Amino acid sequence: MSTLFWVGIVIHVFLCLFLVMLILLQNDKMGGLAGLGGMTSQSAFSTAGAATFVQKLTRIVGIVYLVLVFALGYMTIQQDRSAKSTSALKQSAEQTATSQEVPQLPAATIPAAEPAAVPAAPAPAAQ
Repeated sequence: MSTLFWVGIVIHVFLCLFLVMLILLQNDKMGGLAGLGGMTSQSAFSTAGAATFVQKLTRIVGIVYLVLVFALGYMTIQQDRSAKSTSALKQSAEQTATSQEVPQLPAATIPAAEPAAVPAAPAPAAQ
């Protein structure tokens, strides 16, 4: 795999952890880690106001995360296609090499071997 793919994987793991942290830190309707301290939420029954910085950051990180997931999937598909075409070329080369190595022998007439005579078993004596 290419270096860009592995850099993408590292960024992907970082974004996963960062996104989980951002989601858990939000204090929307007593959700998240901020509500564990016994704090009450004043916005539980109110309409949603302007998005906070954490909400905007969560949205941006989520979009970047999804774009990265699709990019890594595309890179994996391209890698699989190139591996399949390489293996097809390798198989073709092996078949060509095999067909060139085996010399064509002239058809020789080999006389059919006669079956060997099997001695008959002696008959049992009648009483």
